[in-house]
Amino acid sequence: MHTGISAGVLFTFGLFFGSFINALVWRLRNKKSIARGRSICPKCKHQLKALDLLPVLSWLLLKGKCRYCKKPISVQYPIVELVTAVLFLLVFLDWQFITLSSYLLLAIWLGIAVVLTALAVYDLRWMLLPNKLIEILLYLALIQLFMMLILGELILVAKALFAAVLGGGFFYLLFAYSKGKWMGGGDVKLVFTMGLLLGLSKLAVALMVAFNSGAIIGMLLLASKKYTKKSLMPFGPFLILGVVIAQLYGNEIINWYLGLFTLSGV
Repeated sequence: MHTGISAGVLFTFGLFFGSFINALVWRLRNKKSIARGRSICPKCKHQLKALDLLPVLSWLLLKGKCRYCKKPISVQYPIVELVTAVLFLLVFLDWQFITLSSYLLLAIWLGIAVVLTALAVYDLRWMLLPNKLIEILLYLALIQLFMMLILGELILVAKALFAAVLGGGFFYLLFAYSKGKWMGGGDVKLVFTMGLLLGLSKLAVALMVAFNSGAIIGMLLLASKKYTKKSLMPFGPFLILGVVIAQLYGNEIINWYLGLFTLSGV
């Protein structure tokens, strides 16, 4: 039941937040202020007008080129805008609106969706998970835990803390043992925060999705001969995909998995 909120409104908000994500990752990379300054074309540095910033629509109307210098605008921009809009819609449709706390938790998870998308874009482009974004994600996770404490969900909070220590500790061991060759420091921090967000069961689902999807994409890239065994591939986007799948469909996946043992008579 989605009282008082329209799916269309959330989808539209998602488009504009996707546009914000594109600007955010560019400004972080170029060490520009997030709060100050107008958006500019990254190629010719011309200040963009409001009509140049309409999510997806501006890119289509301009045929993927800057209005001023005519140089190509990366397809990243409309893709990120659409992905964020779809994420907003999926989170919204999955939510159960019962109390005020439900709306507050929805707002937190929409914020989490924004930060996760920004992290995925940044890692795909520059093989790095920025500390600033992971810190924001950590703050959102802590706010969620605080709300759970207020609601009396002490067991869930304890499981989340245990998941963070267990998952983060395991990834730290991989990072330390391989001296950063298998996992980056950003991956360790991300998995720790994932534990706080998801709890133990859903963290297991997220990691399963991340490792399996990473292995499949890795094999496809090797088969295409565009990558070699020595090529580096960012793992952050796969972890982030795992968070999304686990949050939206984690309970169904866990129940399906446990059902396999019931069917086999174990």
